Amino acid sequence: MQGRLPGTVQEKQSADFIAIEMERAGCAPFKQQQWLHPFSYINPDTTLIQSAGNVIGKIDTKHTKSIVISAHYDHIGNGKFHSNDPFSKKIHNGADDNASGVAMMLGIAAWCKTKINQLPYDVIFVAFSGEEDGLWGAHALFKSNIIDTSTIIANINLDMVGRLDILAPILEIQTNSTTSCIFLLGKSIQSDKFKTIVAQDKVANGSDHAVFLYYKIPAILVSTGLGSHYHRPSDDAHTINYVGMIAIATALQKFIIEGRLQECQ
Repeated sequence: MQGRLPGTVQEKQSADFIAIEMERAGCAPFKQQQWLHPFSYINPDTTLIQSAGNVIGKIDTKHTKSIVISAHYDHIGNGKFHSNDPFSKKIHNGADDNASGVAMMLGIAAWCKTKINQLPYDVIFVAFSGEEDGLWGAHALFKSNIIDTSTIIANINLDMVGRLDILAPILEIQTNSTTSCIFLLGKSIQSDKFKTIVAQDKVANGSDHAVFLYYKIPAILVSTGLGSHYHRPSDDAHTINYVGMIAIATALQKFIIEGRLQECQ
């Protein structure tokens, strides 16, 4: 999709594709039969008004509380801005950043549908746009009042989950405070396929979970790290560790269904 730059035709096509896959997974559109929720922002790179949109679906369990599982789907196009290979004019496909997170989110959505009677809360799935330009999609979610945020007990944000190292597999769980409830809970996301490291955010406002934290909602970033392909044209599908993604998703599914996130209310 030509790097899924916000405001492009390809970004809209990507949003449409994600909506179709959310429906296939068993989600319902979150509000008024509408999957796509447009927003606009002033692009800090061009100072122009930029149009984009979030895709929101839901597994409705009839509970009064919910968790949000999120992943941004935008990327940096041909890398004119934000590239770590600034002299290249090649498309930056963003397979890990963050098609991997979107794919895992959709897979977890399909799994949640099969466990609908066992889940202790509703599960809302949000594919954010505008992340690369400054977390604009996450900010738009809160400013729009689409979701009653008082019902959200936690956010699990998936960003770059496709490169679990084969020799030293490490899953990074990050949040803003090492004393918070969700920091302690993050340690329980375990697998015999990888080692889990829970740490304070390496980069302030580095991904969409930071906006949930700003609004006092417990949130974690789940990631396999930046790696050498980060924001480069080489971030392509053949570099993804798909077996590793399955291991991470399996551990997250166990964490989600255990319902321990309710401890952070």
